[in-house]
Amino acid sequence: MRVSFRGGAYVIARAMPNAGFPFANGVKSVADCSLKLSGEAWPFAQEHSAEIDAHWQAATDKNPAYFNGIVHLIDSVRFVDEVLYATLTRTEFKSYLYWRMHGFPEAGVLDGFGSALIRSLDGEYLLGQQMPGNVNYGFACLPSGFIDERDVLPDGTIDITRSIEREIAEELGDVAKLVQKEKGFVVTRSDTQMSFAVRFYAPMPTAEVVRLVEAHNATCDNPELQTIIPVANCDDLKRLNMLPSTRATMEALFAARRGPSVH
Repeated sequence: MRVSFRGGAYVIARAMPNAGFPFANGVKSVADCSLKLSGEAWPFAQEHSAEIDAHWQAATDKNPAYFNGIVHLIDSVRFVDEVLYATLTRTEFKSYLYWRMHGFPEAGVLDGFGSALIRSLDGEYLLGQQMPGNVNYGFACLPSGFIDERDVLPDGTIDITRSIEREIAEELGDVAKLVQKEKGFVVTRSDTQMSFAVRFYAPMPTAEVVRLVEAHNATCDNPELQTIIPVANCDDLKRLNMLPSTRATMEALFAARRGPSVH
């Protein structure tokens, strides 16, 4: 895949063909996800370093809570024998933010992240509304987060399940100790975003999950979620402002209850 921006053209080292899953939009159940560092730099960040720095200064003036940590973006992906393989490049959050705030222009990468599909005893899936100041504020989201340096093992392998479990603990508190992980992944490709989701079962009513999250928020210095948003069917999604990847995932899961649509 050729990458161009403002007339300058370059070819990234890890090319991504443009046909079929996971290159086309869709939702798919897979047996496993194998993620590793590519070791490649992100040419977009290098080419636009001056603009990125200026944008970062303005962004942090408006939101001092932003932190310029290391995040990871997908620079190659393939699907073989029920396993999703991807390599990821390291970059700074300020470069990601510039890319995102400019509408995700073509840059040779995907915004990859882990997500938790938590189903309560009532059969509802649990979305969350983030606190103001977070990058996804204003959207109903699955518990999720950036793939950061804590998720990278010494050999360069990325432990995406550990990343997801950490996000559950950070966002939902003691709920993380009670959920039961299920096998496999649900991978969603939605334009420039790719979600690696793990299913979890919470053996308690939704109301108890909400109580535990409220207790967590009351004792946490910097809670991440304003509220839990339970959804039970596609009608519940219609009223929500959702990230496209979250909406695609949930619509596919609810459709699968009526018939096999999550392949």
